[in-house]
Amino acid sequence: MKFVKNSFLLQLTVTFCALLILQSCDDSSTNIREPQYNPPAKYDLSQADTSYTTESGLEIYVIEEGYGDFEVISRDQIRANYTGYRLNGEVFESTFRNGVTSGGILRNLRTVPISGASGTVSPLIDGFRQGLLGMKEGEKRTLIIPPSLGYGDAREGTNSYELRNDTLRFDVEVLQIL
Repeated sequence: MKFVKNSFLLQLTVTFCALLILQSCDDSSTNIREPQYNPPAKYDLSQADTSYTTESGLEIYVIEEGYGDFEVISRDQIRANYTGYRLNGEVFESTFRNGVTSGGILRNLRTVPISGASGTVSPLIDGFRQGLLGMKEGEKRTLIIPPSLGYGDAREGTNSYELRNDTLRFDVEVLQIL
């Protein structure tokens, strides 16, 4: 009799474990959460105070002048809000995601990787980095970045590979020079 009770309990336990495993294998629920972007409206380029194109082809539209005496230089770290768009309007990156709007910290405005407390920090894409330099706190710009200053040299298998031939648009606001 004891054996019958134990085998029933064993069968119940095995069945319960199997159900848990099957439920965890369901394709509809994954632990990877796709970002939900919620950026504000794109900056209106017709309202730009000034605009110019650099020799490298980067288009810069100054939407709103910044304030203060300090401008972003390559050794700075900054807190900024930004949204990256493909020219078809698709958002591919933004600090406005999953309900967060406090901005992101950009740690490497140099052209080479730097070592930090949390490891190696890669540089930003050239067009984004160049467009940030010279900005003041509170300044808003739109950057139109040609592929050669964006992800034009991205390797297959990397996250940026799908953007390698795209002209990109970034709406950016420097919140704070750290």
